[in-house]
Amino acid sequence: MKFYRVTFICLILILALGIFPAMALAEENIDGETEMIVIDAQPFVETREMLPGDVAPDPGWPDEAYQSDTINTAAVFSPRLTAPSSDNDYYFAKNIFYLGGYGMPNCTAYAWGRAYEILGSKPNLSNGNANQFWGYNLNNGAYPYGTTPKVGAIICWDGNSYGHVAVVEKIEGNKVTVSESSWSGSYFYTNTFTAGSENSVSVGGFQGYIYIGDFDPEPDQDTTPPTLTNAQITDINDEGFTVTCQVSDADSGVASVLFPTWTDANGQDDIIWHQAIISGNTASYRVLYRQHNNEQGVYAVHVYAYDGAGNAACTGLSVTAQKSITCSYQTHVQDYGWQRWKSNGELSGTSGESKRLEAIEIQVDNKGYDLGVEYRTHIQNIGWQDWKRDGEISGTSNQGLRLEAIEVRLTGADAYRYDVYYRVHAENIGWLDWAKNGGSSGTEGYGYRLEAIEVIVVPAGSSAPGSTMRAFQSNK
Repeated sequence: MKFYRVTFICLILILALGIFPAMALAEENIDGETEMIVIDAQPFVETREMLPGDVAPDPGWPDEAYQSDTINTAAVFSPRLTAPSSDNDYYFAKNIFYLGGYGMPNCTAYAWGRAYEILGSKPNLSNGNANQFWGYNLNNGAYPYGTTPKVGAIICWDGNSYGHVAVVEKIEGNKVTVSESSWSGSYFYTNTFTAGSENSVSVGGFQGYIYIGDFDPEPDQDTTPPTLTNAQITDINDEGFTVTCQVSDADSGVASVLFPTWTDANGQDDIIWHQAIISGNTASYRVLYRQHNNEQGVYAVHVYAYDGAGNAACTGLSVTAQKSITCSYQTHVQDYGWQRWKSNGELSGTSGESKRLEAIEIQVDNKGYDLGVEYRTHIQNIGWQDWKRDGEISGTSNQGLRLEAIEVRLTGADAYRYDVYYRVHAENIGWLDWAKNGGSSGTEGYGYRLEAIEVIVVPAGSSAPGSTMRAFQSNK
């Protein structure tokens, strides 16, 4: 009984080793020129080695018999980089080597089956050993041949008594990748080498390539994302803002650009993936506040550019969405009195007339925000006056005293949303640079009159209307 138990266990081990061969391995030669990769393990299929002089008997089927529902040919050559399964007719049920008992692992069974798979019909190749493939083709004039690798070609070596054959699957620059199988070796593997080194590859004795057809190689897979630059938000007003970017893709082209947009308020309850309009290399979209529940505050905008292969490039932007604030002001001018109201950077006062400003009033249309304005002026013989606010008079009346400088600042809980800029035209100097948010604008200690002023309110963080280097000059 013990003998039978041991025998049974050994039988099980032998079957296990046959049914589940090694899964994968990778080898590279010392100079890095050749790389061999075993792709798949396959179920054991009983076969035998093809010896010199052996011939796989041709079953003599008509050509129609080599067609089946599982056979389909593609217009573009598709490389095989994984092992065929045992239900694949090309390599098994309709493969003359398999039918003759010389199935895979055998290079002949594989190369014949791969040629069958590529052509979609029975190939006119030798049914003898690998070292007979080249001579058979020459003697029968079956296919063109040469020494230059092409996809789909059968490469032949006769470096030993058996020879070897494989199939060209990919050519990348001077690198050639072939697929193959070998008796006492691997069921299926790929091998990459440098074109021109064929004689040192495999068993040696390189004979050449059999060109079973002319095939367009499979298009290279595009893995490069689009180029995305200059993403920005412009044209901010009471209705919305515009998102633009430059996008291009030299490989598979730009397929679409999306601008997912939402506000900080209430999470992403208002997120919309806006589809950009693409014109040339420019993608743009006008985002309207009404599309996002008319919410104010910070808007987050992401930019996603997709190419035709599905690769994506992205970046992020943000903008503070808020209403445009109108700042209005009027000045009392020597000999003229009060001028009409001006707003949003318009000139109030005179130019080239040497007339002094004597007083000013400033106010803002807060459009529902908690926002106001206060200001004070430096007056001849008086100095800095107390702060005035929201339309009050700052300066003097009927005293003939000139304004020499001014400071303006916003007030209220929403003042942080905006910046106020202002600049003045001073006697003997001309226009000074822009002051901001309470900074001094004008002169002190010179006795120079102010002759004109411009004031504007912009969203916080916006660019200054001009230079801010020299807004105030003091002689003290």
